[in-house]
Amino acid sequence: MDRRKTVLEIVNKNPGIRFNEIMRVSNIRNGTLSHYVKKLADEKSIELERTPRVTRLYPGGISAEEAKICKYMTKSSQKKLILFLLKKGTATSLEIRDFIKKSPSVVSVNLNELFKEKIIEKQYDIPSNKYSLRNPEQIEGILNEYYPETIDKITNNTIEMLDF
Repeated sequence: MDRRKTVLEIVNKNPGIRFNEIMRVSNIRNGTLSHYVKKLADEKSIELERTPRVTRLYPGGISAEEAKICKYMTKSSQKKLILFLLKKGTATSLEIRDFIKKSPSVVSVNLNELFKEKIIEKQYDIPSNKYSLRNPEQIEGILNEYYPETIDKITNNTIEMLDF
C-alpha cells in the first residue's frame, strides 16, 4: 500500500490522532509524513488542528463539534469518563473516580476541562455535584461513525471490563 493511502487510512480509523502517533504506528519518518499530510490537507482529504507542540489529524469534512469530541476520545482518562457517563447517565465525581481509578485531582481537572468545552454539564447538589453528558445522542452518533468497536462494547454491557 502506498504511504498516502496508509496515512489516510490511519486518520480515518483514528480521528484526532496526533502527528507523532502516526509516525510511530506507520514507521514513516517526520519529513516524509509531513509531505503526505500536506498533500492530503491540500486535497481536503484530512483536516489539521495545530496547537503549540501538538498537531491532530481528522478525516476530511468533520465538523468542529465532532472533532472536539474525537479529540477527547483519544485521551485515556477523558475517554473513560465520557463512556462512563454515556453508560450511566448521571454520576458524582466520587463514582467517576472509582470507575476510572484516578486521583481526585485528575478527575477534577478532567471534569473541569470537559465542562469548559461544554461536553458535560454539572448539577450543583449537596453533598456532591452530579455530572452528565450535555448531548449523549450526539456523542453516541460520533461513536457509531468513528469508533464503531467502542459503541459495540458499550451496548454489549462490557464497559466495566474494558481496559482503555
